[in-house]
Formats: sequence, C-alpha cells, structure tokens
Amino acid sequence: MKQKKMTEMMLNNQQNQHFSDFYLQTVNPWAISEKLLKDNPDMPLKVAKAIAFSRIADEYSRLVIIEEHKEQEKNTDLLINNEEIK
Repeated sequence: MKQKKMTEMMLNNQQNQHFSDFYLQTVNPWAISEKLLKDNPDMPLKVAKAIAFSRIADEYSRLVIIEEHKEQEKNTDLLINNEEIK
C-alpha cells in the first residue's frame, strides 16, 4: 500500500517539479521527532529534533544526487547516439 501511494505521488509530480523538492515540502520533521521521542523516552527533545533534521537532509541530498545523475544521463544520451559508437 505504501509503495503504491509513493509511486502515484511520483507519477503525479513528474511534470511539475523534482521529487526531492516535493519531499522537502511535505516531510514533517516534528512527526519524526515525536516518533524518536516515543521510541526513546529518555532522549532530550533537542537531540530528537537534530536527528530528525539530519535524516531529512540526508534523504533530500540522496534524492537530489539521484535526480541530477538521471538528468546528466538524459542529456548525455541526447548528445551521443549509442548506435554510432558501436
């Protein structure tokens, strides 16, 4: 179910903006902090917030790298005809 929803969001979003930007706009850092605090009641709130923002930044940078790599491959494919190389 979760995978289906994610795929639908990605398909609906492809024409408008990069998924990384969509992710950054929709992710809820407070929900992540709350989950961390629920799982670790002794954790200070400031630590939970720092971990949440760190995880969001890590995932965002991973998505951007993937998107940029795909964009570069697309641009390279337009410039070079693979059949001519063979």
